[in-house]
Amino acid sequence: MGIVIRQSLLSSAASYIGVIIGFVNAVILMPKFMTPDQIGLFRTLLSAALLLSCFGRFGVNSGLVRYKSLLKNPQKELKSLYGISVLIVLFSSLFFLITLIIFRGSWADFYSEKAPDVNKYFVLVIVLTLELIIFQFLQTLAIINKNIFVANLLKDLVYKSLNMGGILLFAASLISFHTFIIFHIGFYILMIGLLFFESIYKYKIKISFKPLPPKMTRELIYYCGTLFISGLGLSLLNLADQQLVSRYLGLEASGIYMTAIFMVMVIELPRRFVGEISAPIIAQAFGSNDLKSINEHYKKASINLFLLGGLIYLLIITNLDNIYIIMPKGQIYETGRNVVILAGLAKLINLLFSINDGIISMSKYYHFNMVITLFLGLLMIGSDIILIPRYGLIGAATALLLVFTVHGLFKLILLKITYNFFPFSSKTFLGVLTILGVLLINYFIPLLINPFIDLILRSGLIIVIFLISIYKMKLSLEINQIINDLANKLKINI
Repeated sequence: MGIVIRQSLLSSAASYIGVIIGFVNAVILMPKFMTPDQIGLFRTLLSAALLLSCFGRFGVNSGLVRYKSLLKNPQKELKSLYGISVLIVLFSSLFFLITLIIFRGSWADFYSEKAPDVNKYFVLVIVLTLELIIFQFLQTLAIINKNIFVANLLKDLVYKSLNMGGILLFAASLISFHTFIIFHIGFYILMIGLLFFESIYKYKIKISFKPLPPKMTRELIYYCGTLFISGLGLSLLNLADQQLVSRYLGLEASGIYMTAIFMVMVIELPRRFVGEISAPIIAQAFGSNDLKSINEHYKKASINLFLLGGLIYLLIITNLDNIYIIMPKGQIYETGRNVVILAGLAKLINLLFSINDGIISMSKYYHFNMVITLFLGLLMIGSDIILIPRYGLIGAATALLLVFTVHGLFKLILLKITYNFFPFSSKTFLGVLTILGVLLINYFIPLLINPFIDLILRSGLIIVIFLISIYKMKLSLEINQIINDLANKLKINI
């Protein structure tokens, strides 16, 4: 447990530093030195690679986490589990590559009307996709071997620092925008090399192609297949809107939209940490049929994630005026204000429903995850196709909010019916009221002339009011304990 906690704390520190760097990149540097069209092109290429990478992964990452805990003889079978996972990824990646090349014409038609520049980077998207597949596989190896810190360090801190370096080189006219995009291939080569050294060489992870018992092999492939379909649905949930905004509204609108989306992505950060830490715990609990501990973990995760995400959401929404004043060319990007509000609310609702994806993926009902998530991914596409042409960026954000709400409700109902798991309590209701109350208070706080001073003072006041409220109502034992420990260290009576 000590290793998990230590790794979690280190990962959190690295990720939050990465968030700061990413915020500076997305909200300050890129709007200052790049046009909305260039930002839209860059984000579209990256999101396309992320979306396509799920075809190559084929659900193997979650399969490794689940089946590692089910091995009867880990000393002998773990190497074979790694081996068959590598083979699955190789075959699925090869199939994906051939299919994508065959249907290159359809790819070109998708972007030809509003975003033709995307088609110039078809080969780059393929290369980035393959790099992401390899990186994510190595990342999973690191996580299941309790090396969460290094995996997140590279993804959150190193990559964003390299990206900042690329932006500054572009700003100094030392490289072209085209070269800036090409540089990202090198970024991932570097990170893959470092992660390979850390996961394979340093920890002496060995891979064997000696087959596992036939029954386990069949179960693993079937499990990965179902998770591939659910992963595809999840990728559509998170990335389809970005691609469809580019298709229907063009790269300039895409740049504005994706900048707004990036501003609220930080809200999801706590969920990712909890999910990474919870996955092996939940898998082990299901292995020992300890359903009570899973339900308790589910409830604690829900209220803690909601409160943490709620605070982040409040800090963003209450400071939107300041952010757009500070942001270079803020008057252009302020057209995405409502996107920030709606998309942020979607992310917050996703936190409210806690770690339902992780629980279902590790349960015997994991195949339901496939059906639900794929349906919702298709619902996202359908909603975007209907709403984006009619309502523009607001339509995309509304579709995001709608589908994420339905997504959470579906999986909430599934866990309630199958295991009688339920994450909400009276504390949830009080948490909602607290967030609404703080928003109301903020409405009556006048803006100061200086946006920097206003941002600092307003943020500080929001944090104090929010934390005092949830502390006095005892909405989270864990948060209260952290506050008490901090107060004791500072010798403050509360």
